[in-house]
Amino acid sequence: MFKIEFKVTKKLGKIDIEDISVSEAIWSIYPNDDENVIITFGNYLIHLDKRGDIAGMYNDIIRMLKCLNENNSEFLTSFLSSGFTVYWNFKKEENSITITPTWFSAGLKHRETDLFVEHVREVNFPITVTTDVFISEWHKFLKNIKEDLLKVGYTEDLENFEYLKNFE
Repeated sequence: MFKIEFKVTKKLGKIDIEDISVSEAIWSIYPNDDENVIITFGNYLIHLDKRGDIAGMYNDIIRMLKCLNENNSEFLTSFLSSGFTVYWNFKKEENSITITPTWFSAGLKHRETDLFVEHVREVNFPITVTTDVFISEWHKFLKNIKEDLLKVGYTEDLENFEYLKNFE
């Protein structure tokens, strides 16, 4: 199972006219303590904050989605943030992908017990998910980011905004 839950931020920050990239703009509009992104990865929940984690992971997310769209059959994506450091090894089949993680650090919680995993390197279990579902979850997530950026006054001129232009 793979799912991304993006909770609405009630009070967005303000535009910073010095921001030139989407990552910088994400950092500017979300408050420090806003841990409102939850990724369900198999039997585990990953809690991320929009400001620190997502701002730092944005470019990696876009690269990962481009690799999937380019029909690369096998590739590696790495995420490095304060709450989520992992390699995801992708193997793409006809209509599905198998993602084998190598966790280095992450606030992983078991979905059923709601307890944090103490030794994350021991839970490198792969998941297999329909490619369309995986991409759709990321697209819904990125659409929310785009809407928040535009709400506070950012424009499509931001560096690395190109991928977001496709979302209505």
